[in-house]
Amino acid sequence: MNSIKKIIKRPSILVIVVVVYMLIGAISILQKNPDQTTDQVKATWVWDEKKIAKQPEEIVSFANEQDVNLIYVHVSSKHFSVQDYRSFIQKASQKEIQVFALGGDPRWALTSNQKDLTSFASKVKNYNQMVEPNEQFQGIHVDIEPYLLPSWKEDKESVMQQWMMNSVHLIEEAKQNTNLTVSGDFPFWIHKLNVPGKSMSLSQWMLNHYDSMTLMAYRNYADGNNGISQIATPIVKEADKQDKSVVIGVNIIDTDEGRHTTFYNSEPGHMSQEIKQLKHSFRNNRAFSGIAVHDYAHWKKKQSS
Repeated sequence: MNSIKKIIKRPSILVIVVVVYMLIGAISILQKNPDQTTDQVKATWVWDEKKIAKQPEEIVSFANEQDVNLIYVHVSSKHFSVQDYRSFIQKASQKEIQVFALGGDPRWALTSNQKDLTSFASKVKNYNQMVEPNEQFQGIHVDIEPYLLPSWKEDKESVMQQWMMNSVHLIEEAKQNTNLTVSGDFPFWIHKLNVPGKSMSLSQWMLNHYDSMTLMAYRNYADGNNGISQIATPIVKEADKQDKSVVIGVNIIDTDEGRHTTFYNSEPGHMSQEIKQLKHSFRNNRAFSGIAVHDYAHWKKKQSS
């Protein structure tokens, strides 16, 4: 009888030991990074594609240290080294970092330049067909910003209509026979524009077509009047209604658009604290899907200074 009791007790003790070890592991993970949410994006832009050839390990190491899980890497229309991208994306994949092909030009909004969008999408798709799954781009990310064109002031409605047409064209080209995600950079004030001839905001239209929107909410403080939370809220609410996602972009480059638009001159640790507060502000909104820091080169330089 006593031997039977011992047999019954042993599994119970084993279960307890296993549970304790699991709890210790979970606690250690939380202590390592209590603010990191596993299903949220933390992204950055790499505009100089030459860096992925010269400094692949350095970029991936920095991204991993900063809990970055998505990198937008520029794909040049002129110079494209398959081997450089293969090697870089493979290294990123080993750290569970996704890589999106980054491209863009204000002129990409005009239908006269639609061929450039076709070429960009084709280049990414052709590359993906040549390489192994762990060397492939997981998505396409565009930064078009047509409001920088002279024609935006001359005939805004026409440019908006062309931008919409080109967006549809790009998305269709990118998604044909692929699983590519298509996202883009948009200004925080885009909800103030209406689709020509309709009551729908341009941001609603873009959210309806793109898989995700990265909002350039460039301010150097999270809360308060004209802060990141306030200027991002309208579009995050729109995205929530459409069951879409918004990544909120913050800026760390040296810019002439005003000190309040960048963390470039901020004290060490200030950006991290504001990002933490920003995440807290949107913690109950399912449309908020993370943060993007613009850009890698300036972020790295800031961390090293």
